Amino acid sequence: MKESPIELAESYARLRESVLGGGVSEPPSGDLPGEAVLQSCWQAGLLGREWTAQDGRLVRMLDFGVWNRGAGPDFLNATMEVDGRRIRGDVELDRQPEDWERHGHGANARFDDVALHVAFSRPGRIWFTRNSRHEEVPLVVVPAEAWRAALGVELPLMSARADLCRVPLAAMDDADVVALLRAAASFRMLSKRRRFLRKAELAGKDQAWYEAWAATLGYRVNREAMSLLAGRAPLDAVRGQEEAVLFGTAGFLVPVLPERCDEETRAYHSRIWQSWWERRDAFELSEGRRLPWSFAGVRPANHPHRRLAALCLTVAQWREFSSLLYAREMRRLEVYLNGLSHPYWSYRVSLPSPCLKSRLVLVGKDRVRDFLVNHVLPYDDDPSAWEVYLRLPGGVPSSRVQRMFDCLFGSRSGGKGLVKFAYQHQALLQIEEDFCSPSLCEECLFPQQLQDWRAERRCF
Repeated sequence: MKESPIELAESYARLRESVLGGGVSEPPSGDLPGEAVLQSCWQAGLLGREWTAQDGRLVRMLDFGVWNRGAGPDFLNATMEVDGRRIRGDVELDRQPEDWERHGHGANARFDDVALHVAFSRPGRIWFTRNSRHEEVPLVVVPAEAWRAALGVELPLMSARADLCRVPLAAMDDADVVALLRAAASFRMLSKRRRFLRKAELAGKDQAWYEAWAATLGYRVNREAMSLLAGRAPLDAVRGQEEAVLFGTAGFLVPVLPERCDEETRAYHSRIWQSWWERRDAFELSEGRRLPWSFAGVRPANHPHRRLAALCLTVAQWREFSSLLYAREMRRLEVYLNGLSHPYWSYRVSLPSPCLKSRLVLVGKDRVRDFLVNHVLPYDDDPSAWEVYLRLPGGVPSSRVQRMFDCLFGSRSGGKGLVKFAYQHQALLQIEEDFCSPSLCEECLFPQQLQDWRAERRCF
């Protein structure tokens, strides 16, 4: 009898729980993402609305405020209730409470209107946040599970060394191994769906899709920057002026182009620069809030300028694009994305680059597969989505997937079939995140609990 993805996910969840046992301690602050990512989660409401401040007062956010583009506090004119009393003021986010003084906020009058200080790790000693008027500012410490849930990062468990894991896995027949991978993949799929639905509820379905697509186009090195850009320049604010607003907010437009640029580039730049200039005050980010773009080690075809051009095209055609974001439309979506073209960007790798003789695709097959695996199929609750998910080819395994495969199945006869499909790649990534975080392998319960999990399955 076929098991549904929900049943499989529940089975894997029980395996995780048996290994996790009584829980894990709060992760070190070194695991925290950058402040810009945390600000993005705050702006979207993904970190929650209610907390208990360090002094015991209940803080409830009514309005998260305006995400600041310039110097000063991170969010302006927020509205909150502190023990039932409504307060309007600014909000400052810091990775650690002590960063308030390290960054000089306590002596900076610009921070005197901060009504709430938000941190993501507990202070190493008794801590009071004070402004330049020596007034105490309420401090809230967001628990690790909140920001990890917002980012889709699980709490680290323990790791599994290859020789400890291979023994029980070698004893499992092919059917049980496939079941384990399907269970892990379904758990990952449903976890992604829950995060998407939460984001869609808070920001709207179109904005949630827009951010997911932007992150996909960012690939590995610029995923964070693209996602932050989608938050800084929301979908409803850019439609109709996609190239000007997105390239300008990204920081890719300069007043004067290098002399080596040709006439076509100058004409294109002049057109979008004029439109950007009219909207600059509403979107431009200050120097200290620039997006974290990476250009090192990026192949020319993956240059952030080209990725952004693809985002602009799909935003301009949003009604058509969004109608294809379902499992049943997968083939049409692939054709649509592979066929995207632009009179300028199909022949350029960046704004100052020379024109190429041959046309480059704006969205390659790997990006389409990544979008399908990580977003389109997981977010579709139609039962057919799971069947499509199981049949989708995996492509060339990433270094992480290959490492996990070698660790768990490298010596297994016929093991290459365990990285043939995309769901198997996702399963290996889930197992790595759950059981192979840096820790003492000898303390890991995963190998022995695999035996119990296998026995439990045979009881059904």
